[in-house]
Amino acid sequence: MANQFRKNRGWVQFGVVLFISVTLMAIDANTSWLSAPRNALSVVLRPVQALASFPSMVGGFFSNISTAEPDVKIAYENLRNEYFKLKSETLLLRTLQEENAGLRALLDATERLEEKVTLAELMKVNLDRDNHRVSVGRGLNSGVYVGQAVIDDQGVIGQVTEVMPLSSIIVLITDPSHALPVQVERNGLRTIVRGTGSLSQLVVPYLNQNSDIREGDVLLSSGLGGRFPNGYPVARVSNVKVIEDEAFIQVFALPIAKLDRSNHVLLLSREKRVENTGITEREVDSE
Repeated sequence: MANQFRKNRGWVQFGVVLFISVTLMAIDANTSWLSAPRNALSVVLRPVQALASFPSMVGGFFSNISTAEPDVKIAYENLRNEYFKLKSETLLLRTLQEENAGLRALLDATERLEEKVTLAELMKVNLDRDNHRVSVGRGLNSGVYVGQAVIDDQGVIGQVTEVMPLSSIIVLITDPSHALPVQVERNGLRTIVRGTGSLSQLVVPYLNQNSDIREGDVLLSSGLGGRFPNGYPVARVSNVKVIEDEAFIQVFALPIAKLDRSNHVLLLSREKRVENTGITEREVDSE
């Protein structure tokens, strides 16, 4: 009997709740009476809703991290590659700036020249004790000829010894087989300088003990021999040694040109003016 009563009571409660729910839904659908209570209830239940959604938020956060990790790695690699690319471009820019500075110095030197000049870039360097030669990327197609004088923005480099269609070989003034007529800038004393096989030393032979030459004197090309125009810096006297009972003194000099640092050189072409025409033509030595 009691069980039957409790069972009937449950159905009554269910019916009451159902009736109230249906009634409230009808009122809410057709009137605005429940708007204020509903808004107030939403404010009260806000913390409960946030607490209920917290597990879902945490799960979504870790899910996003796991899916975004590959994208982060890709972005890092892209930024790293871009960094090294910019770094290499910076180094290249620095090299180009240094090269442009050297070229500007060469161009400044050409403004002081009366000879025709041709700019050439070094291609190959061969420096050993008995052979000081370099190769440049100018040849017959550029009008290069054997015996042509070569300088940089500081002084005399050497002269052309071999010419190919697209390249040429230059012997440096420090080559042991090379000799160059010079004169002392201070007093005009004429002599020669020879290579020693060292990029940092030239020798000035055959000067007697009465020769007026001293440390610090600048030696200029004298123009004798027809290969080098006169007046170009060649070397600076570094040591003058007098030896008793010897007919000649020992004189050594330092090359002025940047023999081991130049990337570009200037090939000098001597020109003479044809009388009554004003036209210039290249004067090539037949030596």
